Amino acid sequence: VLRKHAITPPYLLYLSTLQPRKNLVRLIQAYAASGLPHQLVLAGKPGWLSDPILSEISNLQSPVSNKIILTGFIDENDKAALLSGATAVLYPSLYEGFGFPVLEAQACGTAVLTATTSSLPEVAGEAALLVDPLDTVAITQGMQKLAQDEAYRQELVQRGFKNVKRFSWEETAVQLLQTLEKMANHSN
Repeated sequence: VLRKHAITPPYLLYLSTLQPRKNLVRLIQAYAASGLPHQLVLAGKPGWLSDPILSEISNLQSPVSNKIILTGFIDENDKAALLSGATAVLYPSLYEGFGFPVLEAQACGTAVLTATTSSLPEVAGEAALLVDPLDTVAITQGMQKLAQDEAYRQELVQRGFKNVKRFSWEETAVQLLQTLEKMANHSN
């Protein structure tokens, strides 16, 4: 998958549809300000109102613009390889119903930067670097920390493996059973 999309490690990864609520304009601005040698891989198909995102990339000067890779749609067979090869997954979305990319990254052993908004703090648990998605400087500093601090990154990876277990089908079934038992006891 890396060769197919001209991705050269190290790289930072965003994996989802390209659309405004995903906060990609700020992510791109933060990346441009970061000075990191990493490529920024934006993996996902263009979605609703993606033109401002694509314009933000085309307005950048090289060498920064040359380090941003747009892959388009990534199929399920390539997703795990892309996630596990990344230095970090960046997901500073403004709004999410759940936030599957956070858990997918954690399951693949990759550190995550995500937003302090919506469902993302609950999904990420104590296993991600949380930033204010409206604060481009905070996003820049977060990606720099994840790119440069190996010990911190590994700590998040270990926490991520534990966090993912909270969302297993087995754990969900146990919690559902406990809730049903409580409801049954209260109705008697």
